[in-house]
Amino acid sequence: MGVTLHKPAKMTEVISMAGAEEVGRERLPVTLLLPLFEFCGLVLASLFSDWLYHALVLGEPASDLWLGNGIVVACMFILLQSISSGYGAARLITRTPLATNMLRDWLLTLALVLILSFLSKNTAQQSRGALLVFGGTGYLVLLALRRLTALLLSQAAKTARFVARQIVLVGSRQDVTDYFCKHKLWARGIRVVATLIIRSPTREPRYELWINDSQSLCTFNDLSGAVPYLRRIQLEDVVLALPWSGKEQIRSVLDTLSALPAALYLAPDPDMDFLTSGLGGQPGLSDVLNDPDSGLCGIRLARRPMPPLSRLAKRLFDIALSATGLIILSPLMLLIAVAIRLETPGAPIFRQLRNGFNERPFHIYKFRTMHGTPEKGTQTFQQTRRNDARLTRVGAFLRRTNLDELPQLLNVLAGSMSLVGPRPHAIAHNNEFMTRIAWYASRHHVKPGITGWAQVNGLRGAANDTKTMQARIEHDLQYIRNWSFALDLKILFFTFFSPKAFANAF
Repeated sequence: MGVTLHKPAKMTEVISMAGAEEVGRERLPVTLLLPLFEFCGLVLASLFSDWLYHALVLGEPASDLWLGNGIVVACMFILLQSISSGYGAARLITRTPLATNMLRDWLLTLALVLILSFLSKNTAQQSRGALLVFGGTGYLVLLALRRLTALLLSQAAKTARFVARQIVLVGSRQDVTDYFCKHKLWARGIRVVATLIIRSPTREPRYELWINDSQSLCTFNDLSGAVPYLRRIQLEDVVLALPWSGKEQIRSVLDTLSALPAALYLAPDPDMDFLTSGLGGQPGLSDVLNDPDSGLCGIRLARRPMPPLSRLAKRLFDIALSATGLIILSPLMLLIAVAIRLETPGAPIFRQLRNGFNERPFHIYKFRTMHGTPEKGTQTFQQTRRNDARLTRVGAFLRRTNLDELPQLLNVLAGSMSLVGPRPHAIAHNNEFMTRIAWYASRHHVKPGITGWAQVNGLRGAANDTKTMQARIEHDLQYIRNWSFALDLKILFFTFFSPKAFANAF
């Protein structure tokens, strides 16, 4: 029978939650509201500090500068905390300012304000006494808000009303249970959405996957059979509760589950429990291996391609540029559609099925560049060749200039694609190269793009052999590992102005 993990009545007991409430499915927007509360609190603390110092200490009217100072300080502090992941739920729920680097960012904010005042020659108008009072009162306000937030989050987590992370535990039944109970995942807002039990090699089926939401049990003799089921689950992390001595087993599980767009953790070895309390006053093994960003204990072997804020920023960037591009380029797209229709009968735009983020299928849109309708089946797909007889005259021009990709702005606006990312291959190619190239599936950890790092480096066109495809995949993985806004802008620039971006275009 499957195992569903929840807060146990006893530390040695893990029981099923069949029919349990599903209130934990929706995440509370507490961590999004906290910056707003801190902004208001710091502005009020700024005004209070100015009044307290000038009216009570100096006996003079309050300054009119501190409303603006409070706004500037609040914005700078929130920005610094956002950059250092200070508003992550796992950090906030720990109830310690050290976990969020709050004091460091607060002092840095005050220092930056002094530097800006000096550069703008406003130091004579600023009250150093009021700034010192604000430094103390502002930090007290932040401490109070953080403690209150931590209390609310911890209480909500215990009652399953707040979910900070959704994870999958992998290992033997005993090791998975021990990890869950020992690290009190329920108290950290960490929800186990599935457990993948690895049974003894002599027993069949070899693997059991228990999915908590649907209360369903799936069994497999091959671990790869669990991957399609795990893709349907919204998860952030996979924790391998496996003994460190089983090197081959760890390697096999990693190779299979690395296809998922999730962070991978290796839990502490139970045989190393004697290090839990530390030696000679030093931090214990669990303290050293605790990840403050996720709240999980273990060695992070692979991280998620992009943190949530980066994904949100990239999505907003995609929406803005794709919508603008569709408006500006709509006359050109209309002319292209008319030209295609005048040359050959049939719809000017066609769609094909491709694999997107997490290998989810979607329909990609393109201007039709061939006679008739391109093949829709995944098994009869034939790549375009140089001097391909199927190409129309208009289609050949569109492919040489990359204009056939313009309808994919609709895909970007709809959210199935991004402006920049690994190019989506035909499903037949995915099926062919998935088993021939290691880490091929990792290119699906981000949304596919209209253009990509491989394409601007000349790695486009037909890929008929493993060596050519492997070079393309290596560039895709480089992009995923090193993503930044600067890299996206660089790729977009090269797409239009680099000769390599037009190489092998036929």
